[in-house]
Amino acid sequence: MKAKTRSASGALLMLVIIPVIVGLLACMPVPVGDPERSRIDPGITGVWVVLDDSADPAFYAFEPYDKRTWLVTGVPIEEGDDADLSDYELQSYADLAALIENIPVGRDGVSAGNVENFKVWRTKLGGEWFMTWEPKTVFGNESFSPDTWWVFRINRPDENTLDLTMLDSDLFDGVEETRRAYERVIKKNARNEALYSEEKMRLIRVKREHLDFFESLASEVIDTN
Repeated sequence: MKAKTRSASGALLMLVIIPVIVGLLACMPVPVGDPERSRIDPGITGVWVVLDDSADPAFYAFEPYDKRTWLVTGVPIEEGDDADLSDYELQSYADLAALIENIPVGRDGVSAGNVENFKVWRTKLGGEWFMTWEPKTVFGNESFSPDTWWVFRINRPDENTLDLTMLDSDLFDGVEETRRAYERVIKKNARNEALYSEEKMRLIRVKREHLDFFESLASEVIDTN
């Protein structure tokens, strides 16, 4: 496994740990849903990991900020400067468990280049649940508001799997760039598969016995930075 970075093409923010599907699709110029009127789903709270062909491997920790929103911390799983992780492709949770069992966190093992933070909330439109990710970092304006947001449809196949499918922005061409206008399009097309990307980001819940590894990796990158 080699460290890889991908970014959202044309976006202000370079979210190197967001899966490749975000890099291939346009971002939203407005958020969807009102975070002040949202409610978190306790079943989503916790630490998840992305392990599939469409994404670079990364942990995502959903920590309740309040009753309405999460603070999501994303930490990539990368190869340390003095490590060789070529035997670990990380395509399944079994691969991750083997890595955790055999490889330490640090320069000679698993490392991470950065941590990214997001404000995340849910909203229900047209009978479907959606999740908006708002990047939280240093912005070049006084409002500290980003220029782009990422919006996903939520699907829960089971309690340990979270599928997030990004909205395809083609249906928003020519639409006024306001939250209400975008939400009207979503309500009308919520059950229309043309609204969505063909790929999804699959998150798998991290098992309790592996949480220490995530905490060590997060501490490693925070201390390094």
